[in-house]
Amino acid sequence: MALKVVVAPAVAANTPFVIIVPGQETWRVISVAAVCSRGVGGTPNRAFQLAVGDQTKTVVTTPASDAGTEPGTCTVTWANGNPSSVASGSTGVSLGPLAPITIPPGYRLTGTVLNGVAADQWTSALAWVDYRVT
Repeated sequence: MALKVVVAPAVAANTPFVIIVPGQETWRVISVAAVCSRGVGGTPNRAFQLAVGDQTKTVVTTPASDAGTEPGTCTVTWANGNPSSVASGSTGVSLGPLAPITIPPGYRLTGTVLNGVAADQWTSALAWVDYRVT
């Protein structure tokens, strides 16, 4: 397997980011990181979620907490670690649990802001994966 970084396409406000495993590849996902620009009005119910699955089923769903005051940004990473979050004013950092998982072609990594507001937007998202050609 070889390591690569996969960048998600840009998305509009209030839209999940999606990273799709291309045909002819199998991925072992190491971590996923994304930055959310948060609008006003989502606290205290906003949360983040990463789902792994294809178009018919979800095999993993894992949460991450919101951190920081709004408006502001929260950098969310899903990786093999203990969940935690910290904030300094409007800037937050959050870690959601994600054990290493191997996924086949066509599977998706989907990041969603739960209970957010219309102005919430993923401004960047990427995944670190070990991949092999199948």
